[in-house]
Amino acid sequence: MKILLIFTLCLISDGGESKEVTGYSGGGILIKCEYDPEYTENQKYFCKGSGIVCSDQIKTGDKNQWVNSGRFSLFDDTKSSEFWVMIRELIAQDTGTYHCGVNRDLLTAIKTPVELKVKRGVMSGTDVTAYAGTRSNIKCSYEDEYKYQKKAFCKMTTDKWTICTKTNSEWSHNGRFSIHDNRSAGFFSVFIRELDTEDTGTYACAVVLSDETEIYTEVKLNVTEDLSFEKTISKTVTVGEDLTISCKYPEFLASAPKFLCKRPKLAACVYKTTVSESQKYVNEGKFTLYDDKEKQIFSVRIRNVIEQDSGEYWCGAEVNWKSDHGYKVYFTRINLEVTRFPVSIVITVCLILLVLLIGIVFLIVTLRKRCPETMMHTFRRTNEVYANDPNAFPLRSLPPSPYQTLDSNTIQPDPIYQSLMH
Repeated sequence: MKILLIFTLCLISDGGESKEVTGYSGGGILIKCEYDPEYTENQKYFCKGSGIVCSDQIKTGDKNQWVNSGRFSLFDDTKSSEFWVMIRELIAQDTGTYHCGVNRDLLTAIKTPVELKVKRGVMSGTDVTAYAGTRSNIKCSYEDEYKYQKKAFCKMTTDKWTICTKTNSEWSHNGRFSIHDNRSAGFFSVFIRELDTEDTGTYACAVVLSDETEIYTEVKLNVTEDLSFEKTISKTVTVGEDLTISCKYPEFLASAPKFLCKRPKLAACVYKTTVSESQKYVNEGKFTLYDDKEKQIFSVRIRNVIEQDSGEYWCGAEVNWKSDHGYKVYFTRINLEVTRFPVSIVITVCLILLVLLIGIVFLIVTLRKRCPETMMHTFRRTNEVYANDPNAFPLRSLPPSPYQTLDSNTIQPDPIYQSLMH
């Protein structure tokens, strides 16, 4: 991996105390030098040599932008009164004495000596390929002596390095970025979710040794659009059923080991085994993995599913994961829901209940509309009968009661009573 080392130095006059920095062959180093604010407009340079003989490696009067010269780059940050020097692709011959310099006038300059030592190594940068709409896991290795140091992930922009997230604990989250520090294994993982083409760029995995020193692993991330495979698959099955999931993947992942992992909330996506050979079944518990490299289809069968199997899964591939510069590509997300009853039955019952409900509502509305009209119609017909047929109800023409015609002055005694009286 490419290692970039950053040091903070104070510019002093010639003969000041030298600072020692260490880089690694094949990697890179970043040196930060501070200067007095009164020299913000002066030229800055970085030269190799001691005494009067110091050969300029890079020199510029440009401000607040990177200036390149071969393997050397310089950025003069006038707001912070400091300039940065980066040396890429270090070799053993780069070992020697250097100076951070500020031209004060035509004849004098302020210089700070820097002793650079380049150790031999086989480290190189990491190129990561990912796809928009998916996620990636980038591996950043470090030496065991840095196990308990802070870790960071930065984006190297044209203006300055942007810190994406930093942590001194096992986990750290910042928006779409998360860091998991696997101290026992000697590396930390950077998870990037919902990747976008704008995420393309050069990044740095960092170990923060102090406020003045950081070691970096350079990562070049390339995020592309690929519509040849599904990014998301949703499955609903019933408890006790078997399920087969098929994930199509990009061609460049054909030789990479495949896996299916389950992701619990913000934790890492967990899996126990991978399949590396084409058209060969690999069993792990109730899971069976199968990779058809010719068709570029990775399949997983899950037997006798239970409700606890519900959740978020990912089809993924390991790209050189066992090396120091490996990474993982998660190319298809699976949303799995396991229900107690068959979905077809649930849908059928719901439809029947819906039809019944609609029928009841329709019946109620119809009756409410028709009942008032029927009552009014009956009332009108009754009135018409009364008016047209006076004999329809004889009670209206009953003869008067005989008692109603009696007159107290004309009452005649009954002959029987009269005979009794006499």
